[in-house]
Amino acid sequence: MFDDWVFQYLPKIFCGLAFFVNPIFIYMIFTEKSKKFGNYRFLLLFFALFNLIYSVVNVVVPLDIHSYRYCFFLFLKHCWFVKPSEFHFNLLVARCSLVAASYAILLIHFIYRYLAIHNSKFTRDKFHLYMTFSVLVFAMYFGIWHAICYYPGRANVEIKKYIREDFREIYGSDSMDFNMLGALFNEGSEETTFQSWVAVILCSSLSTIYIFLFLVLAVMIIKKLNKMAPNASRKTSKFQVELLRALVVQTVIPIFISFSPCLLSWYSPMLGIQLGRGINYIEAMALGAFAFVDPVAIIMCLPIFRNRVFRFCRDSGSIFKTSKSSTEQAN
Repeated sequence: MFDDWVFQYLPKIFCGLAFFVNPIFIYMIFTEKSKKFGNYRFLLLFFALFNLIYSVVNVVVPLDIHSYRYCFFLFLKHCWFVKPSEFHFNLLVARCSLVAASYAILLIHFIYRYLAIHNSKFTRDKFHLYMTFSVLVFAMYFGIWHAICYYPGRANVEIKKYIREDFREIYGSDSMDFNMLGALFNEGSEETTFQSWVAVILCSSLSTIYIFLFLVLAVMIIKKLNKMAPNASRKTSKFQVELLRALVVQTVIPIFISFSPCLLSWYSPMLGIQLGRGINYIEAMALGAFAFVDPVAIIMCLPIFRNRVFRFCRDSGSIFKTSKSSTEQAN
């Protein structure tokens, strides 16, 4: 079945691609001249390690997303943690929180770029404090999402009963036998609908705040670079612009490619729109894709990396042609 292929095999393919691309990305970062990236290398390493961890979690704890009338829900399937238990529910919540925590990684990258162009001591002499701050921001954002998903985001008995018939028809199982996150916006009790609206509003607000911060920091960085341009060397200004462009791409990919499809599952049930399984497959694929697409995009955006890749491909092609010619002559 296509359903089994998407949720069992596709995450493993994405994981394999992530474990192919990210080590190359790390190698390129740390074999480049240290003065090029400075301490920013370690934030990029943080980003690459997150991609690898996320890819493994995507395989071990796979999510399925679905909507029915005024309800959407998430649950685990095709894994060792399907049976309902408090531990398995916490794994489900942690899985969702890990996806959201990627916002925190992007934010600390923007903050670093802003501090770097202001020649801050936190990007030079006291970088260890900035890394500590980065880990704390990541942990805080992860914890906030975990709390939102665990309390107002938890699918109660009423929600599970509401989707029971549809769930049995699609999955051939009883919805009461699964841990779930979900929201019911209408046709439910006042308590359940209020809890659902609270969960979605909190999640939406957090995401909106972070995107707003990305935009504000990006504008502030651009203004500062424009002021620096007359006094800085052309090479330095160009490299700073390239780094900002790569960071913007690094931000756009997860937001618009990976997270936007998931927003459909959040908001369409508010209008009673039931999405087809095709959209659910796209959501599942999109959530697994950014861990390997993002580093590829960064490599292609930065000329120093892109040129190394093209040079390697060109040299490899030349070696292959030379070897082939030598073999033909020997024959």
